[in-house]
Parts: sequence; C-alpha cells; structure tokens
Amino acid sequence: MIFNRYTTYRPGLFARLLPSGRWKLRLPTATASSVELFMGTRAELCCLDITDIKIKKALLWHTVEVRMRSHVETLSCLGEDAANRLANDLHRFVNRYLLELIGSDQEALKVVDAKLEPLIEGKRQYLAQADLAQAIASVSGLAAAALSHPLFDADGITEAMEANLPRSLSFLTDPDRRHRYNNEFVAAELTRYAPFFDHLDNRSLSDQKRESCIRLEDSNLLIASAGSGKSATMVGKVAYVLDKGLYQPEEILVLAYNRTAAEELKERIARQLGVQPANLQCKVTTFHALGRGIIELVEAKPPQLANWVDHPAGEARVIAKIIEDLMQLDAGFAKVWIELLVLYPQADIPASVFDSDADYHRYISARRRGRDVSIGTLSGVYVKSLQEQTMANWLWLNTVEFEYERQIATEDEDGTTRHVHPDFYYPASKTIHEHLAIDSGGSSPFANYVEHADSKMAAYSRTKLDAFATNQLRLTTGRFSFNSRPSFQNEKFSSNNEAFRKS
Repeated sequence: MIFNRYTTYRPGLFARLLPSGRWKLRLPTATASSVELFMGTRAELCCLDITDIKIKKALLWHTVEVRMRSHVETLSCLGEDAANRLANDLHRFVNRYLLELIGSDQEALKVVDAKLEPLIEGKRQYLAQADLAQAIASVSGLAAAALSHPLFDADGITEAMEANLPRSLSFLTDPDRRHRYNNEFVAAELTRYAPFFDHLDNRSLSDQKRESCIRLEDSNLLIASAGSGKSATMVGKVAYVLDKGLYQPEEILVLAYNRTAAEELKERIARQLGVQPANLQCKVTTFHALGRGIIELVEAKPPQLANWVDHPAGEARVIAKIIEDLMQLDAGFAKVWIELLVLYPQADIPASVFDSDADYHRYISARRRGRDVSIGTLSGVYVKSLQEQTMANWLWLNTVEFEYERQIATEDEDGTTRHVHPDFYYPASKTIHEHLAIDSGGSSPFANYVEHADSKMAAYSRTKLDAFATNQLRLTTGRFSFNSRPSFQNEKFSSNNEAFRKS
C-alpha cells in the first residue's frame, strides 16, 4: 500500500493479533539514507548499517531477517509472496542509496582507483574480492563505504555512471573482468613458478595442486581423497604466499582435523621453509584446539565439554541420533541418505589422481585393512571392486537381473575354446558387460591388463556374443554413464538388448 511518500509493509490482519506480527516497515518512495521500523517504538534503520537480508521459512509463516551491524531485526508472520516482495524491495532500496553515494563523490573514487592500480598493474598478484575490499576500506568517505557494502549490486550502475568511473573500478562493477584477470594471472604464474613447484615438499606438484596454491580467493574449496596430496598442497600454498611476500608467517593459520595431521603439517611446512618446527612462526593446530583456545582466552577459563566428548563412541552416537531424527522428520533426507549408503558406501579413486604409485598403494592398503578382498553388495553377491559394488547395487535397486562372473565359452584365434568370466552377464538380453580398470587415456595400473582386456573383447566378437565395456570414467560404448552415479542414457539399444531400454 502506498501512502504519500512511503510504501508500508506489515503482516496481514489476522497475523497482527500475534505478538510477533506487531510491526510495520516504511520505505520512502524517494532515495533516502534510512527506513522506518515500528515495533512499539519508531526506529530508523540506516542503509549503510544493513549488511544482509534473508528469508527464513517457519512452520506457518515466512520471516525476513534484516541483519544490522549491531543486531538483527526479525519481521515475522508473512506469507511467502509478501516475504519475497519485502526482501527484494528492501534490497533494491538500499542499493539505490549506495549507487547515489557512489555517483556523488568522484574525488573519493579517484582515491580508490589509486589504491587499486598498484594491485592490478603488471599482474603482480592474484586479485581476490577481499583485496579489492581492503583497498576500498582504506579510503574514507561515503562513496568508498558504498563500494565495499555487502549489499552493493553493480547491476544497478547505468551506462552514464560507468562512463564516469575510474578504470580500475570496473573490477568491482564487472565480476567477469576480475575472473579474466585472475585466469590470465594463474596461467602466467604457473610458468613463472614452475621450478618452485617442481621441487616442493620433496615432490613435484601436479598442475591442479599448483593452481590450488596460486589461487588465493576469499574462500577456496579443495576436494581430494585420502593420500592424494591435500597436505602437500597446503604446504605449497604456505610456501608460495611467503615466497611472494604476500603475508608474514605470523599472519598464517593452518588447521587440521586431528593432532597427528597438525603435527605432520607443522613438520613439513617447517622443513620446506628451512626452520625447526619449534621456531615456525605460522600457527598450525587443530580446529578443536583453536576453538578451545579462543573460548579460554575470552572466558578466562577452559570450556565445559559435553559429557560424551571423551567417550570412545560418543561422537558417533550423537551423529547417529541426528541422522535418525532427520530420517524420521524429512522424507527427502531419508531418500538421499539411503541412496548415499547404497550407491556410495566408500570412495573409489582411480590411480591417476595420486601423485605416485606409492601413495596409491597406501590408499588401497588403508581401504582394505581389516577387510576381505571381496566386497559385499545388496544382492548378496560379492564383487572385487568398489565401482563394481556401485553398479551391482544400482542394478539390484532397479530390479535388473544379472549374474556376476558367470562362466562364458569363447573362441580363440586358433579356434580353440576358452572359458572366461565377464564381470556382469544380463540373462534377459544375453548381454556381457565388462568393467575395465582402464582410464580415459587407455592405460591401466596393472601390467598387461590392456592387452588382456582387448583379447577378451575380441573373443566375444569372434564368438558373436553381445558385449560392451565400461571403464573407470565413462562407458566406452556410450550406452551407460557411471560418471557420478549409474544411470541409463536415453538411447535405444540393439534389438537383443530390449530389456535395457530406459527413458
């Protein structure tokens, strides 16, 4: 509803009878520096103090949370449409004010430009969003404050405004430009620092690990398996930023999940930097130790831990209880959790991911320690690899009849009969399915494996048997895809594979 110079937002008539529904927000229709909120008393919410606007769904109502620098205002008892409208309108209102501030102080923008240019000139360093924010924060004035505001949306900048902005500010108004700059920087840095990464932490880092060291975004997510080089990458990142002079050792914090990992990281970083672990100025510790230290520093006493913390199975029991509750309350979670347990019971990682054969064999040994070589499936059949387990479970869940390693008679080149045992046999279509330990480049970690596989597939062809093969990364025939989870493609197979048509 529009009253004169304001747009007013409030819950519906019935919701206003509730204590949490007794509020009213007014947005000026013209650009202004604040909005009015009535909750018994009148308060002004300054646009520069509003740092975030979120919508939360409750059992009956939606709530708009307006996060201020010092507190949070909660606007409850709204329907979904009303909550979305309020959140969107408030965000636009704040951004309209920020854009006005930016356009009103050209001198301040020139000072910001002068701070950004040294970072960009000559591609000296990777340019993270935090680097831009830090340069802007060093400049006083409302225009600089608006540029660094969390709700600033560059999409609102008009062509006329952009024409008057200094050159370097396009890194703020055009995110793609920063991404292009960083991609060019990484490519050049990989060449420049090649000798550095060739002999780091007693190994030569892979291209992916080198790029992980060079990219210094505000947040970097590195997903890797056990033994595949996460620790080496962390050592490399610390060594790289220190070599570049981007940080001082005492400004670096390295965290690990357990004490053993933290001690190993500390020793490896110290060795790479050529100092004794006791003299290492970088702080290397665990998440728990860091949290405990912060609490003890703030509270002036050690934290009171839950009584299950020191029990050997305490953490597992708490997590199991959380999962059990979610299974009962959330049908979507229950479905995903069951699928996770069935199709992805353990990671199955190809040898090509590891830095060395030794790392790969250590990984295999760790996965098999305490287990038999054979692996169980839902159907009761025992298979020999984790990927075969995933496929067998998928087939069982989708009621596809199969036989594992059924004996099949084939014909050799000299006409003699040879009996082989393909991984899967589908009796409904009399189809043979071999899952090969061969990567996308056509190689295998096992000696003579590729030649043996080629011979086997040729024998099926001579015997006029319907057969296809999959490998570690994809199906070689294009009929199936097991890249992330088993699924049938939308392609029709030959007539003797009628049983496998899927939509």
